[in-house]
Amino acid sequence: MGNSNVRRLRFRSLRQKLNISQRQLSIDLNISESHIRNIESGRGNPDAKLLFKLSNYLKTTPEYLFPDLADVNIKRFVKESYCHYYKRSI
Repeated sequence: MGNSNVRRLRFRSLRQKLNISQRQLSIDLNISESHIRNIESGRGNPDAKLLFKLSNYLKTTPEYLFPDLADVNIKRFVKESYCHYYKRSI
């Protein structure tokens, strides 16, 4: 959790650079101020809808705001030489 706290500095820094308080952001996006605090501290995460609202509001990308949420490893399931995505042998 400490690592996500450091990564959440982008969100906090951008909000402060634009001179937007946590209270104002919560009012504008119709969410609780405590939820904003939890997101900034890394104790909480925005849901998908809020993630895009925050990015649009702050005029940036979700990946830039929350690199800890964007850092996801994806493993594709491919059994031997058969690819289930295309239903044919590869």
